Amino acid sequence: MNSSGKALLYILLFILTAFLVSIIFMYTREDPEEIRKRNSNIRVEVLNGCGENRLAIKVADKLRRMGFNVVKIGNATRSDFEKTTVVERSHEGLENAKYLGRQIGCRNIGKDIDPVLHLEVSLILGQDYHEYFRNIEEVF
Repeated sequence: MNSSGKALLYILLFILTAFLVSIIFMYTREDPEEIRKRNSNIRVEVLNGCGENRLAIKVADKLRRMGFNVVKIGNATRSDFEKTTVVERSHEGLENAKYLGRQIGCRNIGKDIDPVLHLEVSLILGQDYHEYFRNIEEVF
């Protein structure tokens, strides 16, 4: 095969690869409207566990903009939490906590099932909150 034939073959392979990648991306990408719909079905409690002024309010605003149903904002029982924690409140399989954790990038997940709270998830903000909510101070 001459050099122009090889060049044509490489160009066709490149085009085919780009086409396949775009098809895979199109079918694996989540629809933003579906994400908002799923988020709105998750009732979230945001608790400030590190003592940073107005932090729970700022994070609640961010989560609401992501479509989550934030139903309670307040302070945790302590203000010395080092790690931000997502706590499952309604599902033994941690379904909701894992989902919220993926959405914000937090892998510290726990479980304390309590149907009386009428929540799916509690988010306790620790001293590492900047890892999950960068530039959160700019919200207010």
